[in-house]
Amino acid sequence: SGQAMVLPTPQALTLTSIVIGIATTALILSVAMMIYKHYGTLDTNEVRRLKG
Repeated sequence: SGQAMVLPTPQALTLTSIVIGIATTALILSVAMMIYKHYGTLDTNEVRRLKG
């Protein structure tokens, strides 16, 4: 019957892009959490001041 085939490569690239985006967001959030845990703030000026 006349069913259209879907190319797997664009689907794989789209899924890979989504996974990379989620992983990058998780990494940035974990770094922000570590900074907040260590310095008690996320204000960049305050972190620079506390860092010395």
